[in-house]
Amino acid sequence: MKTHSIIKTVLSSIPAVALAFSLAQPAHAADKKVEIRVKGSDTLVQLATAWAEAYRKVKPNVFVNVNGGGSGTGIAALQNDSTDICNASREMKPDEKVKIKEVTGKEVKEFTCAYDALAVYSNPKNPIKEISVEELREIWAEGGKIETWDQMGGGMKGKITLFGRQNNSGTYDYFREHICGKTPEKKQREFRVGISEMNGSAEVVENVAKTPTALGYSGMGYKIDKVNWLKVSNKKGEPGVTPGADVARSGKYPISRKLYMYTAGDPSPEIKAYIEWTLSPAGQKIVEQEGFVPLK
Repeated sequence: MKTHSIIKTVLSSIPAVALAFSLAQPAHAADKKVEIRVKGSDTLVQLATAWAEAYRKVKPNVFVNVNGGGSGTGIAALQNDSTDICNASREMKPDEKVKIKEVTGKEVKEFTCAYDALAVYSNPKNPIKEISVEELREIWAEGGKIETWDQMGGGMKGKITLFGRQNNSGTYDYFREHICGKTPEKKQREFRVGISEMNGSAEVVENVAKTPTALGYSGMGYKIDKVNWLKVSNKKGEPGVTPGADVARSGKYPISRKLYMYTAGDPSPEIKAYIEWTLSPAGQKIVEQEGFVPLK
């Protein structure tokens, strides 16, 4: 009887001992809370946010915190270690990579995550449906000769109201480089004065929707029913091309571009897993759902 009582006491104490032991152990790696900081391109904000929300369902312990501010802001954040991933709607410049290496001691790693066609938006009341890069240059660049819709023909009247992005935006840089072009001395032409600079891509489109005489540029993923896309050709008289997946990937659309993620040095295992997921079929499906162009 005494022996039976001792055995019973020992057995009854096992669950409590096991519980105490388990509480003393560190959480399993899969349950460890992980934060991934993402900052940069406003063009990529809606896509990056959709990725972050979907990834929580894949890895509930991983929190991807997304902030915009422009590609330049993301690049600066990568330099001062206030972000893990920089989203950029333009390629990082060589001097920016050098600066990050000087400050952090790490080589910049580049990941192409999607394609985008930089669309030219007009108001539905505008009867003009096509425009050339040559005409866009005369409209947007300093010293340009086109200031009114009357000069374009097609029946639209009045001064052209321009909406663009702020100067720390990768979209701003890309459009300036590819549309404004170079001076005869091979220097970058700047935008003309008088352009209303918006903080975000959606703001550009919203203002075009409210302004009959407006013209604006933004990623094709920001299309809404209240605006039109203009077909774009390289030269006046050539057939215009509508923004789209195939023409963005092939480069047939004149203002197509790649979208990027950057890290300072090799990403940690958690960040690497997240980036690889965004590039996987599951992540690229979200690219398409958000109105951008998947890698393939």
